[in-house]
Amino acid sequence: MQELLKAIKEIKKILHKSEEERDDFQEVLGKLGQVKIHGVRLPTLMLMEIIDDFVKGHQERRKASMMEGFDEEEMQKKYDAVSLNWNTKDTVN
Repeated sequence: MQELLKAIKEIKKILHKSEEERDDFQEVLGKLGQVKIHGVRLPTLMLMEIIDDFVKGHQERRKASMMEGFDEEEMQKKYDAVSLNWNTKDTVN
């Protein structure tokens, strides 16, 4: 069981690093092909399925990284203040 957990961590690490480094598909497949469980490499078809699943989560990861540090309440307060200033700019002498 420990071997499986170790392989999962290694696969995730490779996928995230490859995404950051913008590796092409062949490079990612080659790196994942080096992962072994009990001395046995995973089949290529399985690796392609793993890559495909990872790719499907790309948009969520990208959105999460863009939203990091975003405070919706702070944004709403700022919007309210700025919109009020903008909308009353012509009424202030």
